[in-house]
Amino acid sequence: MGKLAWQVIGVGAPIVAAFAARKVLTFAWEKSTKRPAPVNPIDDEISMSEALAWTVVSGVGVAVAQLVVQRLAATSVRNNFGDEALPKKYRKQQITGVA
Repeated sequence: MGKLAWQVIGVGAPIVAAFAARKVLTFAWEKSTKRPAPVNPIDDEISMSEALAWTVVSGVGVAVAQLVVQRLAATSVRNNFGDEALPKKYRKQQITGVA
């Protein structure tokens, strides 16, 4: 059950977070700049500086939202189903002492 929980929460939640973050960032961009968010940053109608700014803002914003949600999902699955429910790369590191 735990592995299934990770597949649903750990994979689905970051996708939803990315979608929600993009919507929030688009809204914030339009309110602060009084211009629509660039849909096609390579369009000649959009300046290079505006295209770069939107790319940085949206890229960082979406990445941060995904990271936060994925960490919360991993913590939730770990607390409810144990560390073994997570993929190996997300399990807590076991420190072995070398004498």
